[in-house]
Amino acid sequence: MSRQRTTRAAHGRRYRLISIASVGLALGIWIVASVAGWLDPNKLPPVQALWEALVELLRHGYSGRSLLAQVSASVGRALAGFALAVVIGVPVGIWLGTRRGFDAAVSPFLTFMRPIPPIALVPLFTFYFGIGEASKVALIFLTAFLYLTVSTASGVKGVPADLILASRSLGLTSRQIFFSVIMPAASAQILTGMRISMTLSWTLVVAAELIAAQVGLGFMIMDATTFYRIPVVFIGIIVIGLIGLALESALLMVERRALHWRGMQ
Repeated sequence: MSRQRTTRAAHGRRYRLISIASVGLALGIWIVASVAGWLDPNKLPPVQALWEALVELLRHGYSGRSLLAQVSASVGRALAGFALAVVIGVPVGIWLGTRRGFDAAVSPFLTFMRPIPPIALVPLFTFYFGIGEASKVALIFLTAFLYLTVSTASGVKGVPADLILASRSLGLTSRQIFFSVIMPAASAQILTGMRISMTLSWTLVVAAELIAAQVGLGFMIMDATTFYRIPVVFIGIIVIGLIGLALESALLMVERRALHWRGMQ
């Protein structure tokens, strides 16, 4: 067992080193190209231009709002939509996985909605929820909800029937089977679904902020594009990527701690 742990740790370190080296190489090429003047500032801004734009944003903000306010607005919308999706989507997914009748009644609607691009729903959400925060959060919620329900239902349905039959033969009640057998067995799929739904919620921020937003990273990117402020566009994209990476890493850490036993199988 200790040898397996040592091997896994060595592989993990090698993976991280390769990732760091890859990112470092890309940044190094970009810096060299910037210093050498090989980049067209109108298409791919050099490092100097991005640094100047970042300093300007940190000092004066954008469109009368600080950079922190832009970030906070987008993060708040994404987390609100994701939280609603978890509170509603996980129970609905569990019902889909344990109640065949409910699954038969609801699944056609979920299957119909999943392929529809969220951006196609922007006009309807504007009409029904207005141009305030509700429409933005609702759009993020719907996208995360659709994925999370399917992931949760799949995890519950994937519990081996033999495991449930063995539990019943041992005299466990339906309640005990649900909490002691089904939920632990499905937890890996549910947590993975939550992690991917969080990523979807964050990636949808730009689309959600198409709905008459006056603050947020998506608004900043689109407004800067209108006025051809390309360095600001790139900074907004980089900030979105870094925050998404942080959210993904945080949920992955929670998943690994909650499912620490999975790596022992």
